[in-house]
Amino acid sequence: MTKRALLPLLTLAVLLGGCDRQLNQMRETRFAPFTPVPQATVAPSALMASLKASGNGSFTAESLDNLNSLLHAQGRLHNQHLTLQPYTPSGDRLAQRLASVLRDQGAAEVSIRPTRLDASEARDWDLQVVSEAIVAKIPDCSVANAKTWTVKPFEAVGQPGCAVRANIAAMVADPRDLARPRTLDSADGIHAVGAMQRYHEDEVRELLDIDFQD
Repeated sequence: MTKRALLPLLTLAVLLGGCDRQLNQMRETRFAPFTPVPQATVAPSALMASLKASGNGSFTAESLDNLNSLLHAQGRLHNQHLTLQPYTPSGDRLAQRLASVLRDQGAAEVSIRPTRLDASEARDWDLQVVSEAIVAKIPDCSVANAKTWTVKPFEAVGQPGCAVRANIAAMVADPRDLARPRTLDSADGIHAVGAMQRYHEDEVRELLDIDFQD
């Protein structure tokens, strides 16, 4: 093909590109001003769960639910600093068992601080668990208006990019990585390969779920 034959094609491409740009700008004005994409934030978090012993030497079902909710809300277990504070003899015994289970599940720091109460300070629980951690606050990326998302998807669903940022924030091993960069450790690749190897060999690790009934 000669240069003279290519010239009309190049001219047409430039004109079409200019039209696309103008059309895009015209459509942008319909949705302006844009709502900024919410960012994940990183902040210290301290949560507490009050646990009560049952008659069979374990925790009540409600207490176990509260404990598991607390631990899941605070992120990965190895990033949490856990303090067990028993108030009764039953709380003392359960604190020792719970500390052992938490360490086996990967908790790096678990301390027990017994506290005795007199009759005037009697509580309705036997043990309190305090979790301190740096956690990521995940932005809410739910559909803004579920009744119109098929008609006005941009306005109803919300600003693009929110779900991507939320997924990344939820997957980070250390929430502090969202606030400051750091170099990869030499063993990071080994851990990643190990996880895939356990998956293929059907030796995956169970998710954290404290249950003294077994």
